[in-house]
Formats: sequence, structure tokens, C-alpha cells
Amino acid sequence: MRIFYLVVLGTVVLLWYSINHARLTSEQPVSQQVTANPQHASSEKAISSPATEAEVNAALHRIFTDTVRGASHEQWFTTGDFNGDGSTDLAAVVLPNSSDLKMLNDPFANWTIQDATQAFFPPANQRVVFMPPKPKPQSAHSNELLLAVIHGYGPNGWRDPNAKQAYLVRHAGNGPIQSRPAPDGMDGAPASITRSEIIFEPQGEPGFLFWTGWQYAWRAQPNNGAKAGV
Repeated sequence: MRIFYLVVLGTVVLLWYSINHARLTSEQPVSQQVTANPQHASSEKAISSPATEAEVNAALHRIFTDTVRGASHEQWFTTGDFNGDGSTDLAAVVLPNSSDLKMLNDPFANWTIQDATQAFFPPANQRVVFMPPKPKPQSAHSNELLLAVIHGYGPNGWRDPNAKQAYLVRHAGNGPIQSRPAPDGMDGAPASITRSEIIFEPQGEPGFLFWTGWQYAWRAQPNNGAKAGV
């Protein structure tokens, strides 16, 4: 009988040890080894790489299909964060394809045609602002230079297939174009202008385009070197 009790006691001790050892083992911190994701690394590299002409043409075709084609002059495209949302945008000088004008000017198209000279700026220091009449829908014409802008989406910017917000801007200059930091003191500019870039045109009639919050507006470069807001 004594041997029986010793066997039972030994079994209980072994069972207690096994249960507590398993509990202590499960509570030990697990070391995490972080490994670099090659796909993520290549994506980051692609984001920072300069735009190529082939990429720009592919993006234009993705959005506008065959309705426009890239201009042939030097510096006909540029990239930057033009609307201040932290995602890289694309701007390109394009020409309408005459055979597809009807499709280009379709009011139900996935892009918006704007006139850069008809932007509305509320008067400064005026509490009550009366909005002007809604402007007439814009239409592009054959052989008219337009500025195509594709707003970026997420970290991949304009390269992302989900980047579909696009504009065709009339009277936006003739190029070449450059992206530059927005100047200080711009009247009528939204708060996001402080973290935005402008689309600058140094030749012809020097000036630039900037995002007002709902459209692109043209502003001539002051001749005396004063700030753009003056």
C-alpha cells in the first residue's frame, strides 16, 4: 500500500511540473526577427526614381486612352506634389488627337477640362463673398496645347493604377515646364500651398500654375522679382 501511495504522489508531482513548465515556456517573450521585404524595397526605389518618357506616356494612355498625345518639345512633363496631399502628381503638356475630340470633350469623361485663366479667388479681408456664376463647360480644340495633370494616389503617386483624378487645363502656357516649391504670400492660395509645388513655365510669358483647392490657376511671374502674391 505504501508503494501505491508513493507512485500516486510521484505521478501528481510529475503532472504539476509538466503543467507549470508548459505555462512558463509559453509566457517567455518571443524574439521577432524583422526581414526586409524585397518587394517593398523595390517599390520604395520606384517611388523615388525620376519619371521616364515611357512611364509618362503609359500613364497618359491609362487615363486619357488615345484622346491626347505628349508634346514633343523638351521638358514637356514634370512631377511634384501639386495639390499638397503628400502624393506625387504628374503634369504633362499634351495635344488632343483630332480624331478623338468628341471623346475628349465628353461631359461624362473621367477627367475635367478647366480654363486656368477663369479661376475664382475670393476677395481678401471680405467676410461675405458672392460666388460668380458657374462657368460654362470647357472644350478642347484641335491643335490646342493642354496641360494634363494626374493627381497621385498613395505612396506610389501618379504611377499607382488607382491614380485616376485627372485634369486637362486650357490656357496653361506652352511649356517647357518645371516643378518648383510654391512661393510665399500667394493671394487666393489654399493653406495646403505651404506644402505644395507649382508648375513653372520659364519661357514665353513666364508664369506658373497652382492648385486652388478645386482647380488649377495661372499666375504671371512678376517682372520686378516681387513675391507671387503681390
